[in-house]
Order: sequence, then structure tokens, then C-alpha cells
Amino acid sequence: MLHTLLTRRTALAIGGAGLLAACTKAAAKTLVIGDQRGGVQALLAASGELKNVPYAIEWAQFPNAAPLIEALAAGAIDTGVGGDAPFIFSLQSNAGVKAIAAFRSKGPSTTILVAGKSPIRDFAGLIGKRVATPRGSIGHHLLLAGLQRLGKPFDAIDIKFLSPADGRAALTSGSVDAWSIWDPYAAIGELTDGLRILPVDRDLAPGIGFVFGTESALRDKRAQLTDLVARFARARRWAETHREAYAQMLTQQTGVPIAATQRYINRSVNVPLPIDARLIAEEQGIADLFHTAGLLAKPVQVAPHLAQL
Repeated sequence: MLHTLLTRRTALAIGGAGLLAACTKAAAKTLVIGDQRGGVQALLAASGELKNVPYAIEWAQFPNAAPLIEALAAGAIDTGVGGDAPFIFSLQSNAGVKAIAAFRSKGPSTTILVAGKSPIRDFAGLIGKRVATPRGSIGHHLLLAGLQRLGKPFDAIDIKFLSPADGRAALTSGSVDAWSIWDPYAAIGELTDGLRILPVDRDLAPGIGFVFGTESALRDKRAQLTDLVARFARARRWAETHREAYAQMLTQQTGVPIAATQRYINRSVNVPLPIDARLIAEEQGIADLFHTAGLLAKPVQVAPHLAQL
């Protein structure tokens, strides 16, 4: 009798533990992805990579990478995609955000725009001018790198920290003289507002972006992250050879006029990039620049926060 009772209790315990594990596993299958307008979701949908995904996906939209990374640090999302500059800023707090895959823009994806009739013709013409860009963004890095190249102090440009939408409004209204920004905002500004792109050295803007993951997601949802990264890489390669189809789907997803979408798709495509010693050194250089410019309270080491899946 006692043996039978123990056996029944053991079976119930095992069954209960199994049910709990199954529930936990089911909950863990949902991957919460932070996205930006015309970002991951649009690319995966256009390339067919959202078909037959073996786990649930929840999407959370953000205006740019900085608040997306803040959400990662807070544990509100599991993963997302963004530029390297806001990622480097986040390393000051050691918030447990890792870069788990990388890609590079092949083309002028980050640019500086001025009004069509502006007398400014090159980067040197920005000295003493007011330039809008989001703080800690790849646009911000472009300005600092350009000043460093010219041997000018970092306050030689009056940088106004504005969101992409506010930056566009400030330039079109004349409140600022230029706008350091990326596509699709740049393409929209060119075609809708008659803005003009300044010629800048492309190596000032390395065009590196990352897929991010939290430490908890890497621990509990590694299989989902690995699958997402593989889908994202395939989608990037697809976009390079199917630019028109990608542009059409992107316009459907975002509402950006097709002419603007075609313009930036045809001038810049992102391709997967290995996280290796060269990339780490490049990213460390950006971190050192931010620290030298007084934007980081302390030096940061990039390597421990890069974790190729």
C-alpha cells in the first residue's frame, strides 16, 4: 500500500513538473522583437522568412535604436536590430545587452542633408553651424568622426539633439542648418523636401549594425535567437538580389513613398558581417571616439559585449 501511494505521489509530482516545464517551454517560445519602421519585420516578410517560423513572435515598435536598446536593457524585449553607436552608449551601464550578429551597409546609408539652396557644400562648411541628429546615434558619430578628421574641436559644430522627425522639421523650417540622419529619412527628405546630401567620406560612417539579444534571452531562448539570426541573414542576401520586390513590400509595410524606398534600396544594401577581430577593433575605435568627445563617462571595452551565435 505504502509503495503504491508513493508511486502515485511520484507520478503526480513528475506529471506536475512535466506540465510546469511544458508551460514554461511554451512561454519561452515567444520571441519579443524590437523593431523600427521599415526594419526587421518588413524585410523578413518581403523575403518570405516569416513563413513556417516554429515559435511565436511579438513585435514592439520604436522610433530609433536608442529607445529600442533601452527596452532591451530593461528586459521588455528579447532582441532587436540597430546601429552600433547607440549600442556603444549602452555599454556604460553594463545592462546585459549583447550584439549577437552584425551587418554592414554597402552604400551611403548615413548622410548629412542641407536645404537645396544652402551655401554649404561639404563637411567643412558645417563648422559653426547648427546640425540636428539624435544623441548617441550613427548620425551623431558621423559628425564627431568628421570633426576629428578635420582636427577640429568637438564643439566646432553646434549639435542639436533631435529625434528623426523633429530633425527633419527643424531643417525644413530653417531652425538648423543641416541634419545628420540615415535612410529612409534621408531619401524622404531629398524627394519630399528638396533636401540635398553633402558629399562625405564613406569611411567616416562605417555603416555597421547589429542584431542584439539580452543575456536572459541568450540563456532561455537561444534556439529562437539562432533561428532569427539565420533568417535575417538570408533575408539580407535576398534583398541584395531582389531590390524591386523588397522596395514594393517595404512601401506596403511602412507607407514610405515608393520613389523614396527605391532610392535608398538601390543605393545601399546591408549584408551579413562576421564578428571578428577586425570588427571588434573598428567598434572599439568608435567607443574611444565617444569617450574622447566626453560623451562616455568612462572608457568601455566592446569585446566582452559581442557574442557571435
